[in-house]
Amino acid sequence: MNTIFKFFASIKLAVIVIVSLGVVAAIGTFTEAKYQDAEAAQILVYRSPYMYAVLGLLIVNLLAVMIDRWPWKWRHTPFILAHIGIIMTLFGAWVTQREGIDGTLVFEPGQSQRFVTVKNRDLVVYASLNGNDVRQVFQKEVDFLSHPPKTDPLRIPVGSDMLEVTDAYHFAYRQSEMLPSDRPIDGPAVRFQLENDKVNLSEWLRRETHKSFASINLGPAQVILSDGSYKPQSDKNEIVMSPGPTSDALRYSIYSHGLMAKRGVMKQSDVVETGWMGLKFRILRLLPKAREQVTYTPADHSTEQTQSAIKIFFRGESYWIGLNSLLRLYGNDRMYIISYGHRRIPLDFSLTLKDFRVGHYQGTARAASYESDVDVPGKGMVTISMNEPLKFGGYTFYQASFEQDEMGKPTASVLSVNYDPGRWIKYIGCLILVAGSSMLFWFRQYFHTKTPTKKKAS
Repeated sequence: MNTIFKFFASIKLAVIVIVSLGVVAAIGTFTEAKYQDAEAAQILVYRSPYMYAVLGLLIVNLLAVMIDRWPWKWRHTPFILAHIGIIMTLFGAWVTQREGIDGTLVFEPGQSQRFVTVKNRDLVVYASLNGNDVRQVFQKEVDFLSHPPKTDPLRIPVGSDMLEVTDAYHFAYRQSEMLPSDRPIDGPAVRFQLENDKVNLSEWLRRETHKSFASINLGPAQVILSDGSYKPQSDKNEIVMSPGPTSDALRYSIYSHGLMAKRGVMKQSDVVETGWMGLKFRILRLLPKAREQVTYTPADHSTEQTQSAIKIFFRGESYWIGLNSLLRLYGNDRMYIISYGHRRIPLDFSLTLKDFRVGHYQGTARAASYESDVDVPGKGMVTISMNEPLKFGGYTFYQASFEQDEMGKPTASVLSVNYDPGRWIKYIGCLILVAGSSMLFWFRQYFHTKTPTKKKAS
């Protein structure tokens, strides 16, 4: 036992720990550069068992060295304080990681929001017997990057069926294809085109049977595929399509700020003048019933087009679902809704975004500044800007970024939300560490001047 203790208190272990920390940090740097994603480096390296093992050895080494110096003397004070400071700083970081929150809050002007989205990912399964009464039957935090389901599938019993997660891509490109269907659960789909001398775009629009309409916002106009019950909005330009007199036709209505400008019946390949900026509307393909087949192609690293996706096997068929999206599957007597996305944590209060402003560099469209006017419970209106965060309810809200539509118009404010319960532990640990380091230099000078010098013999 004495030999083991001496090893834990030895300089050899300290060197091993320091070299190991350097190696892990280097691997983390290379991992982040390889995947071009900080989250991947966090999962694979900085929060891996190897990192925790090295930090654990560091704490053991610090404690063993302090115990080895017992009984302590006054000259040991700087040494003891420095070691305690390091341990407290590490403990504070652990508390923050376990209990802290680092996420985002997104809301549009006039909207109230109380949910913070964090990086933790949850897989949730809901079940419904009649399509209305939905209850949760499964929830689990998942990490498919360090625990790939391809080697260890996640099996979820749902009623008399079994749902399996069989594969996952941390970075993948989404591909979608609309296919004809004869299933009663599938709704209609239309591929349309809007074009003029400057614009030419085409999109698929599919309406699910349990929804009264589906829509696409294209900036200057909205395109809606309805069951016939949609009411136009007074502040928008809209093209509303609904079931036609035959299965190969659609009724259409064109609205300008809530007022009907044109209506009629269209078939595949028909063209209609919208009256907006010379835009022409054309139906490229019409499917009375359609199902969307989604697949994902793996990528080597993160890009703006990639996202995480998982593959689900259910009743003999495979389905893909991307991050922060839903998948509906149908069993013998019930419907299942699978949600795969970032966790949303509720706050004890709601914030309301009253206004959002973006400042631009002169003569350019680049954002130079952005700020949000937020209604805070008990405080009234508060402006959150890039350099002026809001501290409220134990949380700190920073103005992080904003979302915009296809025309570059800001549509939502993005706040970064931070809750750090280990902050004061880390602050105190750093102060103790600095005090110990400072005292070390002072003690060295003090004891050096106190040491008597021998006189040379005459």
